Amino acid sequence: MTVSDAAGWSAAGGLPIVCGMSTALIPSAMKPRSFWSKLIGRPTDRRRRPRLRLQAVGLSDAHLRQLQPVCTRLGESLAMQLELDSRQGDLVLAESSFVRSTPPQALAHIVDARPLLTCDLTAPADRVLSPMVLFERRQHELLQQLRDLPLVRKSSPEFGPSGWRVALSESSTGPSGFDGASTSREAPAMSVDQQRLVTCLLRGLIDASSPPLVLSYGQNALMRIDFQQAYALIDPLAQQALRVRREQPELVHQGTPGADAIARDVDELVWDLGIAFGPLRLLDQPSDWWHTPLSTCADPSVQRFTRLPRHLDLAAVLFSARVTPAELQQRTGHSAAEMRPFLQACLFLGMVWWSPDI
Repeated sequence: MTVSDAAGWSAAGGLPIVCGMSTALIPSAMKPRSFWSKLIGRPTDRRRRPRLRLQAVGLSDAHLRQLQPVCTRLGESLAMQLELDSRQGDLVLAESSFVRSTPPQALAHIVDARPLLTCDLTAPADRVLSPMVLFERRQHELLQQLRDLPLVRKSSPEFGPSGWRVALSESSTGPSGFDGASTSREAPAMSVDQQRLVTCLLRGLIDASSPPLVLSYGQNALMRIDFQQAYALIDPLAQQALRVRREQPELVHQGTPGADAIARDVDELVWDLGIAFGPLRLLDQPSDWWHTPLSTCADPSVQRFTRLPRHLDLAAVLFSARVTPAELQQRTGHSAAEMRPFLQACLFLGMVWWSPDI
């Protein structure tokens, strides 16, 4: 036997050797390709997988090099081919800073009614993170967005009548130690200014005689909520900051949105603000909130505010029984980080309230 044979490969064509024999002498059912296909449980030929092209917008060559292995891993998780393309695609993938700096009209023209995925490729300045931790975070960030898209759910073999595979919906902790599935149940408290903003907002929902509320994301990015008239005006830049980037605004004393401001229903705007405040401590959150039951109103009409599949899954359970967040998580498979914005929006609108056992 040659040195090549001893290493497990035929000297002639690089064919695998099993017990010193070429695969040509092995029954087809026992060939390595078939064996590994069965072991992995999915086709080894990536060309058989459904293909999804992501048009990369505003990304440098360095960014693309960072995202390529992330997309490869995501493709493995979804049993799909995810391809980065600079000119066209089924989805648009953009860096968060590019989305923030692009005027809404220009961004809408680029996206052209396609789903928009965003990712943050800037490492936190306040601490040093290993490449593996950053890789895991970017993978989790994009996976959560992808699995909410109807196009992905329709194409991925990993999504069936009962939803996503448990292994996929409960991303395991990677070798870096970053738990991409369930961000800690605890969340930072609102600042004093944020508490004042939320108090004024909720008071206005109860008392229509409350003075108008002006919120700001900076220059030319204002929203003015008129509780007496039950409508709000919001600058396009503020709309983008709220609905695309899910940022929390600041309470300001005065200001008027521009001539191109968008008119919005107050309740719908409050829902979006609740989603934006989701990463923070929940409204009136009790000390053991994870195991505190929630009571709900009879007819929440959640579809008026959201059509995200994740939100509809949560609503179907939450508004059909008195459950705790822990039970809601168990029945839907969604993590605390995914549930929190939905619960915050429901709490803001009074559709849900804490109801501890007495």
